[in-house]
Amino acid sequence: MFGFFIIILIIVFGGGLALLGDRVGMKVGKKRLTLFGLRPKYTSMIITVLTGFFIAGLTLLILTLMSEYVRTAIFELHNIQISLKATTQKVNILTKQMVKKEEEYTGLSQKHLQLQAQKEEIEEQLEKTRTEQQKVAKELEVKLKELAAKEKELQVKQEELKVNQERVTNLSRIRVDLTNDIINKEAEISRYTQQIENLENRLMQLSNLSDQNQTLISKPMLFLVGEILTSKVVEPGISADKVFEAVVEPMLNEANKIAVNRGARIPGKADYALRVTPRKVAEVCVQLSELKQKALVRVVVEKNSVAEEPVTATIEVYPNEVVFKNGDVLAETQVVGKTAESTIRDHILSLLILANHKAIERGVDSDDLKDLVSVSEMVKLINEIKAHPEATFKIRLIADGDIYRIDQFKVKLDLKKM
Repeated sequence: MFGFFIIILIIVFGGGLALLGDRVGMKVGKKRLTLFGLRPKYTSMIITVLTGFFIAGLTLLILTLMSEYVRTAIFELHNIQISLKATTQKVNILTKQMVKKEEEYTGLSQKHLQLQAQKEEIEEQLEKTRTEQQKVAKELEVKLKELAAKEKELQVKQEELKVNQERVTNLSRIRVDLTNDIINKEAEISRYTQQIENLENRLMQLSNLSDQNQTLISKPMLFLVGEILTSKVVEPGISADKVFEAVVEPMLNEANKIAVNRGARIPGKADYALRVTPRKVAEVCVQLSELKQKALVRVVVEKNSVAEEPVTATIEVYPNEVVFKNGDVLAETQVVGKTAESTIRDHILSLLILANHKAIERGVDSDDLKDLVSVSEMVKLINEIKAHPEATFKIRLIADGDIYRIDQFKVKLDLKKM
């Protein structure tokens, strides 16, 4: 309403000023006034123009003084337009953000509905689980009662088992005693067998050899099965074309020399007595050329040999490795303190024979019993046994350190009072 008033006021005020200017112009024209030496016509025109300037300026001034809207429209319109543009952009951005938030809100609402549905489903499952838990708890209570009854039965069975275990322990003790007796008897049998073989060999050597038509059995026994003719430690890295010349041939020559010196012969050959299959020689050559570590190689008698007959031998290769660990029991026997010294000594010798035989079978280079245990060690052990006549002792022959195939076969006696 105020805007219409301002417009009407401007119209009225402009018309009044126009009328006033017209009157002034007419008077100036009638009086034919001049300015700056100009003609009255031009002077009238200048006054009219100045009157228009005055009307316009005065109109703007009055409007500016009377209306804040006019002042704003004249002096702040550009800033308002810039602010309006920035505000419009902000409104657009906020509108987009609002749309995005509305979409997020819609998505969250859907998730909320899904979670609500899942919650209801979980609550249903929880209710079922509680029901099942109660059911299981009842079943567990029944099982616990059954378990208590079973525990009572188990206690009774354990008491019965304890009695049976005592019986088993007694039987085990009896079994151990019988096993020890068997071991002792086997050691005695081995000792007596060795003694018999030694006596038979001695008798064969002392028998009459004058009869030229004597049989093979009547000839002196030169070599027994398993007897080692020669042995050698071989290093790895020998080529296949040199292994025979470097290792195998020298060992065979040395073994043949031993056989010839003892009296073995191949018919028709006065200086050769050894028989080894070529196939075995070839296999050993291949094996030695492929060695990755040291190995013990030995030439062993393959069957009993008598005088004037060839010696059948074979070549054995044993890669170096631990055969007996420190403390391993190689042989054992039991004796009573009141046993005669000679019998105890025979027992010890039997242990040495068994241990030496076991070492040879496992590839350890051992062929001399006298170096295994010293006489002073044997005497000390016998004296300790004789000091307790009524006691029973276990004599064991154990490995003195880890024993490799290429190492010396070291054992020691161990005495334990039963």
